[in-house]
Amino acid sequence: MDKNDIGTNAGVIWHLLADNGALNIREIGEHTHWREACIFLALGWLARENKINFLEKDDAMYIELNDSHFSEIYY
Repeated sequence: MDKNDIGTNAGVIWHLLADNGALNIREIGEHTHWREACIFLALGWLARENKINFLEKDDAMYIELNDSHFSEIYY
């Protein structure tokens, strides 16, 4: 996996969150069928770009889009 793959995966997760709202790691995995390592790399990319927020709910970590970036189109 190279940086381009990670960026592409970040875009997929961005669209997944835009379509479904906040999801936890397990739910992202169910939608994408990716290993956790791939999900974490993509989430790191999105976090570094300040595109997502992390919140804890019901003893699970959920990821949601940062509202200030919701209107952007992520490629």
